[in-house]
Amino acid sequence: MLSATFAAFWAIMGMFQVILWGAVVTPLILPFAVIPRGRRERYTIHGARLFGWLCTYVTCMGRPTILGREKLPKQDGYLVICNHRSWEDVALLMLYTHSQGIAKKELAYLPFFGLTGWVSGVIYFDRSNKESRQRVVTEAMSMLASGANLHVFPEGTRTRTGRIADKVHLRLVQACFEHGIEVVPACVWGTERAVRAAGVHALPFQRFGLELADPLDRASFSDATAYAEASWARVVEMARAHGADGPFLA
Repeated sequence: MLSATFAAFWAIMGMFQVILWGAVVTPLILPFAVIPRGRRERYTIHGARLFGWLCTYVTCMGRPTILGREKLPKQDGYLVICNHRSWEDVALLMLYTHSQGIAKKELAYLPFFGLTGWVSGVIYFDRSNKESRQRVVTEAMSMLASGANLHVFPEGTRTRTGRIADKVHLRLVQACFEHGIEVVPACVWGTERAVRAAGVHALPFQRFGLELADPLDRASFSDATAYAEASWARVVEMARAHGADGPFLA
């Protein structure tokens, strides 16, 4: 009972801290809002990375293991695809892959958080609207072509069981193949120990990790579908190697 109360307390404190970090970061990057999307992110991503560092090392007091950072493309304008286990996944990807995400529109209205995200490169969209989903692909390709880095969770949302979803959305990966944009497979593990996917539950000093893999050689694939499926298969392979495709532990 005591541990559950502490976990709820830590989660609520973390929520307030996230708003505070947004209030700290937003004034630092807001002046760059006058630069068009796709180009301003080369400056504002540093604010997003600061936000990710504060969430990971101050709010969560996490102890992450990071593997494969040298495998990121040397040139900006790449897409990172990853499995999704916790809110902490977003902070790790911002911090260590220099990328921003694609998020549901409701997050745009969170105090400071939404504005910070938009200025630093987040693409907000309505998941229930087909036209909005298509606009994501168009906008993402434009931003990537301009040198911004993005990350996406093809499962669409955080796993509630611990297992990787059978159905994933790979249209963005296919578009990257068609436009000659690098796709970096990545996987997270253990992040649900810091912030659970469901409920108000968080704990400090937890161990978790992120691994990055080399982008697949597009020339080895005959079409976008095969390339996208192989890229996602690499994510699943890494996740399983780290025990990130099984039931959550109680």
